[in-house]
Amino acid sequence: MYEVKPRNGDELHPLVGLGAYNRCFIQAQSDISCAMEDEAGRCIAGLVGWQADGLAMVDVLWVEEAFRGQGLGTRLLRFAEEAGRTRGARLMELNTFGFQAPGFYEKQGYRRFAALEGVIGQYGHYFYVKEL
Repeated sequence: MYEVKPRNGDELHPLVGLGAYNRCFIQAQSDISCAMEDEAGRCIAGLVGWQADGLAMVDVLWVEEAFRGQGLGTRLLRFAEEAGRTRGARLMELNTFGFQAPGFYEKQGYRRFAALEGVIGQYGHYFYVKEL
């Protein structure tokens, strides 16, 4: 019998065959990740994202606390939107928790299309989309 064993996701991700399976259906796929560094070369903000055909997706958007409120997140998001758009994406999708940045994404023109309330303590998990 096959045994289920815990594994680290970063270690396991390349071993899982989903990427090869998905490539049978996705015509164009690319990485739209980007980052910003301080003068010392230390990452102070970053976005991890990808584009597949007509969809671009933000997995992670983060700005170090000391640098928030300076427009870095907006610049990263705009970069990823443009990267997705030039590669054929028509929509950008992302998700965030209530204690993170739902208001920020709404100011950037994203529309909430789903919500799971009270899933992390009192906070919800929100799903957004924007037409590119």
